[in-house]
Amino acid sequence: MNCNIDIKGLGSSVRSSHFDLDGAFFEAFESESIADATLSVDVDLRKSGLQIQGQMNARGFVVVPCDRCLEALRLDVDLEVPFVVMFSDSQDQEQDSELIVIGSGETQIDMSQFIYDYVCTSLPLQKVHPEGECDPVMMEKMKEIMK
Repeated sequence: MNCNIDIKGLGSSVRSSHFDLDGAFFEAFESESIADATLSVDVDLRKSGLQIQGQMNARGFVVVPCDRCLEALRLDVDLEVPFVVMFSDSQDQEQDSELIVIGSGETQIDMSQFIYDYVCTSLPLQKVHPEGECDPVMMEKMKEIMK
């Protein structure tokens, strides 16, 4: 999935872009943790001096394996992330999670990695079904093993 945004001619007005992402987006990153997804992502950009102010909103859900029973678990995603795009040809830029650095001659911003990283880090560390909703067959096998 191409998540490029054209920034050529970007002025002080807001430029909005929309992306509908599914499991193929995460598959392209060779993600083993996200099996499927339905996400609606909106990115707003506005030039401010020598940098670009941005806002990324992602809503929807991802499907991951449950850490307890390994069955599919649907997790809601609701993100609002402000960020800044800076132009620099230097390789010595300090990395910041809300900072995207692109070359001074670039005419597009690829938001793919940014979106992927924020969706993945928004997920809880422990991904489990609510109590009593795990696969009963797997839970029985786990009880037998734990004896």
